[in-house]
Amino acid sequence: MNFDIPTDVRQFLDEVEQFIEREIKPLENADDNMRFFDHRREDARTDWDRQGLPSEEWEALLAEAKRRAIAAGIYSYPFPSGHGGRDGNNLGMAIVREHLAAMGLGLHNDLQNEHSIVGNNIGLLLMLEYGTPEQQAEWLPGLKNATRGFAFAISEPDHGSDATHMETVAHRDGDDWVISGVKTWNTGVHAAHSDMVMARTSGSAGDAQGITAFLVPMDAAGVEIEEYL
Repeated sequence: MNFDIPTDVRQFLDEVEQFIEREIKPLENADDNMRFFDHRREDARTDWDRQGLPSEEWEALLAEAKRRAIAAGIYSYPFPSGHGGRDGNNLGMAIVREHLAAMGLGLHNDLQNEHSIVGNNIGLLLMLEYGTPEQQAEWLPGLKNATRGFAFAISEPDHGSDATHMETVAHRDGDDWVISGVKTWNTGVHAAHSDMVMARTSGSAGDAQGITAFLVPMDAAGVEIEEYL
């Protein structure tokens, strides 16, 4: 078995390191932005007046880092070439993410909230694989430039790792679907345009089959955020 890093991945890592030194480190060191990474980071990142949501300054900094990575063609590494990416595969992404994590805490990569200058954009890949033509036309531009996204609602108060026992259900009502249930640990929902809600549409509790993903707009009737944990 060959454990050598593929040449194309090694070259990309070199490009990423140069980009970090050129664009990310200066941004990280400007305007006391190190407060988001040193001993002050919990307080700097948190808006205590909004139930502990991420502070606007913190999220604006992450967005600027991502904007620069997109402009440099770094962020889109795992995207298909037909959508502006480099066809990075799972092996390449594993090596890249391990490399970034080994560099330590910083604006280049933050495992606490899945921020990275190399996009782990599951939403885009899901949309390319399963989205209808109408959904792709609506969502792909924003997903590619990180200006639009959706949260992922699968965990429930009584069902986390054993998600097949979820109590959220959905049933047809004419041309519509009616979803009933409660989700928790719905990371990023405060800023999401929609929520990908997993609900049982057939089968019994514990069945792997019969769970459907619904892309629910956050302003849809009946959607309510009860609290931020």
